[in-house]
Amino acid sequence: MNASQHGLGLATRVTPRRARIAIVLIGILLPYAARLPGGIAWLQQYTDAGLNGFLFLSAFNAIAWGAILAISFLYRHALPMAVPAMLGFGFLAWAHYSLDLASDAQAAVGLVFIPIYALLPIVVGGVAGYIADRRLRRRSSGEDNP
Repeated sequence: MNASQHGLGLATRVTPRRARIAIVLIGILLPYAARLPGGIAWLQQYTDAGLNGFLFLSAFNAIAWGAILAISFLYRHALPMAVPAMLGFGFLAWAHYSLDLASDAQAAVGLVFIPIYALLPIVVGGVAGYIADRRLRRRSSGEDNP
């Protein structure tokens, strides 16, 4: 049986390795991409800090995308990796979009806590993705076939 007969279709063309590379790239670029809808001035709140600011933001944001990446090693299929990625990156996008660094002198502290708070939706998505991956494993091994 080929992948399309299993009902998986296009999603099986993405290998777990490619999905993990996408997780890392999205994780690095997401804080900046989430600022774009607010305009250039909104984006400059993150980019005006130079290399030190980029490294600071990347280091703390690695907590979140690193957790998604670590969870992905529990999966054999790429499709279930989308569950923790969507929940985690969705929360991160919302939080980075809504954080106004110009509002208060202590607003930058939010950059430290955003990835920590994102761990909850990532773990919830990780559990749901693991359940989906187990079902895909059974389906591919033929256990669910009548």
